[in-house]
Amino acid sequence: MRNSFSNMLSYAAALQCVETWAKKSSRPSCVVPLTQAVGRITATAIFACSNRPETDVSAMDGYAFAHAAMASAPEGLSIQGLTVAGAQPVALPDGYAQKILTGASVPQGADCVMAMERMVQAPNSERIRPLQALAEKGANIRRVGEEFKQGDLLVPCGQRLDWRHIALLACQKIHTVTVVQPLHIALVANGAELSSTAADCRADSNTPMLVALFESYGAKVTSFLVASDDQNALTATLEEALHKADIIVTTGGISVGMTDNVMDAFLSLGAHALFRGVKMRPGKPVSLFEKEGKLAFCLPGNPGASALCAQVLVVPYLRSVVGQEPEALLLPGRVEFAFTALPDTTHFVPVAATATAQGYVFTQLPTVGASDIIVLSRAAAFLQVNPAETIAQNQMCQVVPLQAM
Repeated sequence: MRNSFSNMLSYAAALQCVETWAKKSSRPSCVVPLTQAVGRITATAIFACSNRPETDVSAMDGYAFAHAAMASAPEGLSIQGLTVAGAQPVALPDGYAQKILTGASVPQGADCVMAMERMVQAPNSERIRPLQALAEKGANIRRVGEEFKQGDLLVPCGQRLDWRHIALLACQKIHTVTVVQPLHIALVANGAELSSTAADCRADSNTPMLVALFESYGAKVTSFLVASDDQNALTATLEEALHKADIIVTTGGISVGMTDNVMDAFLSLGAHALFRGVKMRPGKPVSLFEKEGKLAFCLPGNPGASALCAQVLVVPYLRSVVGQEPEALLLPGRVEFAFTALPDTTHFVPVAATATAQGYVFTQLPTVGASDIIVLSRAAAFLQVNPAETIAQNQMCQVVPLQAM
């Protein structure tokens, strides 16, 4: 049969192939301003330039004093001076207290801070004393380096930066970050049914879906559309894409039908198949080609299958090639249903997740199969069931989440 699936791989073997090729690839780095680093992947580990706090500082607005002096002065201590954040504190004379504001360096000679509202000043006196109990020695002082010390790891290599990391690096006066150059993906949709002039015109939902998915992992995506079943037109587009991008992702045209031209087009360009079909459901037609070190992931045209293959094969590559761990985070919970996999097939079952006091409970979602697109918006995760594996009702399992939970 034309384009037949004669030597399909197991899902585990296909994933291993993808990860092996990812390890052969490396991305160049570049330096960007910190203000433009959100969403980028760090190319190197980043370490603390200084202690935080850099000195002992006050945790509140109040008074700084020597604990022993205050404890031995029933009438309180005289007030001398004020220290604000950013100012060099004046050493505290014996027998005195000093006004201090939040974030200000604690003056030499002080080992305790109490809030203004917990202190009282005697009438017609310059003395200040605790309103009730005296705080413990060392109270309300943030010690030098208690948050982190100079040389501590702040951000590991391969970390995708978000607003939290920006704040952390900014507090260290770090203004630029070395990040991985984003991977450039050429996304090629094909099929006569995508033509606006087709008698039975179909919407291309795969392209916007996959652009959003890949860009969420920091990739740069250029999309192409071959709205015909013309193999020559497809071949020309794939050749252009191979020149412009780091990797290719195609949707549609990879099965065994008379108009499925993707495999023949790649072979005509001198590419060779790393695998042709995977023993998984949905997504069996997914294939991987290589030409001169560049990979082409060929996904099915059905959006449910296309999304799944992208999630469990393309995304691990995207993560690994920029230095991130390829494994998806797994979410544990209890399944409310039973499921038995076919002897030679890895199944990915869409599930909803309900949070309970005992943890997550996963419910199988009804689906019409590989073409199902609404189930993607209802699913919280996929439950991976390996070949011949039986999942029993109420069994504890781990799922691959589709969103932060």
